[in-house]
Amino acid sequence: MNSPAMDIKLDCTSTNLDNYNLPFRIGSVFIVLAASAFAVFLPLAIQRLLKSGTKSVTTEWILVIIKQFGAGVIVATAFIHLLPDAFETFGNSCIGELSFDAWPGAIAMIGVLATFSIENIGHRIVSERIKHVKARLAKDAASEPLLPTITEDTVEMPPPKPVANGHSHGHGNIQNFFAHSETHVHSHGHTLFELDRSSDDSITITKELSESIDRLSLYVLEAGIVFHSVLIGVTLSVTQASGWPSLFIVVLFHQIFEGMALGTRIIDVTSLSQTRKYTLCICFCMITPLGMAIGILARSNYAGESSPVALWAMGTLNSLSAGILLWVSLVELLAEEWMHGDLHEASAPLSLLGFLSVVLGAALMSMLGNWA
Repeated sequence: MNSPAMDIKLDCTSTNLDNYNLPFRIGSVFIVLAASAFAVFLPLAIQRLLKSGTKSVTTEWILVIIKQFGAGVIVATAFIHLLPDAFETFGNSCIGELSFDAWPGAIAMIGVLATFSIENIGHRIVSERIKHVKARLAKDAASEPLLPTITEDTVEMPPPKPVANGHSHGHGNIQNFFAHSETHVHSHGHTLFELDRSSDDSITITKELSESIDRLSLYVLEAGIVFHSVLIGVTLSVTQASGWPSLFIVVLFHQIFEGMALGTRIIDVTSLSQTRKYTLCICFCMITPLGMAIGILARSNYAGESSPVALWAMGTLNSLSAGILLWVSLVELLAEEWMHGDLHEASAPLSLLGFLSVVLGAALMSMLGNWA
């Protein structure tokens, strides 16, 4: 005897988009584009305004609020928006019976491990390059004399002249020279008086390593956002007229919050050129409108939740994006900032403000996820 569930005929026919207001849908593309641009460029504008003024405690607090609010938004995007959508997609009856119920979690885990592997490999590549640079600098330093030949202890020492480019400075007589050379004699570039060059180079090399890893982390974050932003745009454009207004409002706020989160991360990577910063911002601005345009063009042939292939594609991309954003938000944004970054030894009021900003960002994004 068949159960009642078996007697239900699945309706997996193509989605019928009734009352599709094409001019209004096209106009919404530009509205989303403007909202995305406003949000992602806002942190860059604030940073420029703050740099033009004097540094103050208020400046520091504003930057902390923006950065930690953005981190909370990314965390909630992964946990509340992407993962539940992926589970719902894989649970759709039109996708067929699955032998493994935890596909969304498994694919998200793959996203986490893949992101970790990419960053780890990038870290190793940069470290190897830096080792070669340090070895070359050590070889150059060993081949150069550190101090000039001195014949009399009482000879007054003239200021040393650089061999190549750079500058150096010393002190009065030989006794003073030897007494203070380790702390006072320094140089930039290749000179005969580079007593602490290895220390300076180590600092520079460590900074370059940190900057390279920061850039790689930012690119991974952008990739995770791009993946699911395309799906958001397509979904919005093929939504039924009855549910479109509420989803449009949700997408607008989603773009604003996520754009601010990405913008704060972009300004945090100080080694990026302005051209690259603007390129990343423009990419974010364009990706959801691009998805909307694809949805509008393909609306007549869109199978939506009736196509197993479409369901697998949406579920996989949502799960993968969730894994990527989980790694970036928890490891790169929160753990790095709070355990090793500016908030590691921040004052109690500033730490509390940062934590409340994280909670606020996560709470607002969670409300949007629940509303959608």
